[in-house]
Amino acid sequence: MSLIKFYVTPVLTLIVAAGILAGGHWLWLGIGLIVTVMVGGDALLGKDFKLPNSRYPKLLEAPLFLALPILTFLLATLAWSAADQDFLGLGAIVQCLTGFDILAYRIQNSAFDYLGAIFGVGLIVAGYGTNSAHELTHQFTKKFHYTVGRWLLSMSANADFAIEHVFGHHVHVATKIDPATALRGENVYSFFLRSTVGGHVSAWKIEFRRLERKKLSPLSLSNQMLTGYLMTLAWVTFFYAVARETGVVLFVLQAAFAKFILEVVNYIEHYGLMRTPKEGVKPQHSWNSNRRMSFMILYSLVRHSAHHETAKVPFWKLNPYPNAPEMPQGYLTTIFICLIPPLWFRVMKPKLEQWDAQYSQSTH
Repeated sequence: MSLIKFYVTPVLTLIVAAGILAGGHWLWLGIGLIVTVMVGGDALLGKDFKLPNSRYPKLLEAPLFLALPILTFLLATLAWSAADQDFLGLGAIVQCLTGFDILAYRIQNSAFDYLGAIFGVGLIVAGYGTNSAHELTHQFTKKFHYTVGRWLLSMSANADFAIEHVFGHHVHVATKIDPATALRGENVYSFFLRSTVGGHVSAWKIEFRRLERKKLSPLSLSNQMLTGYLMTLAWVTFFYAVARETGVVLFVLQAAFAKFILEVVNYIEHYGLMRTPKEGVKPQHSWNSNRRMSFMILYSLVRHSAHHETAKVPFWKLNPYPNAPEMPQGYLTTIFICLIPPLWFRVMKPKLEQWDAQYSQSTH
């Protein structure tokens, strides 16, 4: 029973899909629910320092693999919402099961309503898709795990993550050469641009070196950057087939928002924490969080200090490190804070001063 909490995210995803199918202002249901659950849950439920019961690892791992079919259904509902026809007969199926004529409500969808769908789907694609992919691609020696992770990343046009994050970020984290480590005084918007471009360039360099070692052509399907692009192109083609140009616009916008959320998460996880290149990666080089609701929804992401110390350890075995540097609030609340740079700098100033007093070795 204690493992049920890790199935909250799949349930939230299905509720987002239900809101899209309901049409009209219900397209805002997903983003509204996610914000309420995460911000409210982190504020009310406190912290959780316990390790989950690991006697049933398959049950703990199952939500990660459920992400691909469930998010595929979510994206299908988004494409359906903008289609002229009843794609896959979704409207007929729902009406048969519930008596609710969702096709009649779909025609009421406005640009404002689609904005809500983009925010809701993008946040779920980042919070469930990219996060599950984060866990799975770290198991790169297991081909099935790695492939599922890459398909999840393709939903946010994020071909570089499986390469740069695992083989770049984890090597260079908390140094100035890591594009995913935010520098002190750097606002989240300039960081987004620097990290997005820098991470993509880094991934290409890493992939070129791998292909060179294996004596493989960078123009072949062995190039994971190229196949990553093709995976995303498959989604674009699907959206075009279902809903033409409007569908493509919806996919691109939710993918861009999901990518933005990923980089914002990178920002809050490492802002201002630096080490010398010769110093090993330690728990103090990441901002940690043990907020109960964030842990339930985001799996390995919240115990980030332990994740960077032991990257191949599954999320249910990560040390909570109660004394590690801690984010000011839960994940989503901290994201909202950092979107207002003057507020973010004011909140983080005493935390960085405390970190300096405890850990700094003149590395920043």
